[in-house]
Amino acid sequence: MKLLLSNEELNKCKKFLDVKELNIEAAEFYIDYLTNNFREIESAKSPEDWFKKFNEIERVNNNVISSVKMNEITELKTDAFSSDKYYQTIGQIKAHEGDWNFATYSYAPFEGFVSDELVIDPETFAEHTPISYFKDEFPFFAVTQKDEIWMSIIPHEINTMKQPIENATGNVLVLGLGLGYYVFNIVLKRNVTSVTVIENDKKIINLFNKYLLPKFPHQEKISIIYGDALAYVKESPRKFDYVFADIWHNVHDGEMLYLKLKAKESYRPGTKFDYWIETSILAMLRRQILTVFEEALEGFTEEDYKHSANENDTIINKIYYYHKNTIIKNFNDLHQILTDDSLKLMASKLFWNLEDFDTNSN
Repeated sequence: MKLLLSNEELNKCKKFLDVKELNIEAAEFYIDYLTNNFREIESAKSPEDWFKKFNEIERVNNNVISSVKMNEITELKTDAFSSDKYYQTIGQIKAHEGDWNFATYSYAPFEGFVSDELVIDPETFAEHTPISYFKDEFPFFAVTQKDEIWMSIIPHEINTMKQPIENATGNVLVLGLGLGYYVFNIVLKRNVTSVTVIENDKKIINLFNKYLLPKFPHQEKISIIYGDALAYVKESPRKFDYVFADIWHNVHDGEMLYLKLKAKESYRPGTKFDYWIETSILAMLRRQILTVFEEALEGFTEEDYKHSANENDTIINKIYYYHKNTIIKNFNDLHQILTDDSLKLMASKLFWNLEDFDTNSN
């Protein structure tokens, strides 16, 4: 980046760096809140009591709480999710294939969980994570590998699938099978002609075909192919109207896969692509751009971006070269390159060749 900022504009831009730090601190709090300290405060009788007790343990920065609306925890009704068509049709199944298992887990009363996609303030880019709870125990169906949940029929999955389900039309390509929640819902749509699913794990396919597919409606629309999603998008001669990608577990293992797929969109002009938890992945890219901006303020040079030790380094290095000649004269210039549209454009261009994905490359 080429920074041509007055002191006044520089101070305005630095507010984005402050927000980035608040976002990171809030994310660390959420991880602790949702995974580590539930048993310490299981005596809480309400979400407010739960939050208060947890805050006493962690002593969270009040600026973090107010900035990302951390204490806005909402109650969900179990009926709203247990009445889901997939939930009712499939039920609870116990089965396994190798290290993959179908199993049932549950949320305890008042247990907090992430219930939807990130909400981003379009002006400040503060990140708000929706946190919810049930008053009653809520059982849910999940698929695990080595005891790690890869997909589960929980509010977060259901809510983050709503828009991609609505967007599906014509001949649909789905990247990633999981429990088939997305496939189940789109085959119900009259405007969806066919659904082709690419899955790279034969054990998941076997489990799905044996225990889940027989319960699915409109099975004649569904084709499941064992293969590599990235290669299929690039090489298959078949035409698709819509592509939905869900081949990652979370943002951290999904960012590089997302960038690889964005680079493949050019092979399918006219096809609409959607990506699971894209807003969260874009938030990670936004933080990385701000890292490059901050390093420019500190005097980093091109020499600092010639080597990488991991995927995060590789992405930051690519961002540096992408924005090497971007001129930042004021707050609005920086704000513009942090918008979703600018991030998506950058994501589609960061990587063009397969060799670029070698994390040891320059």
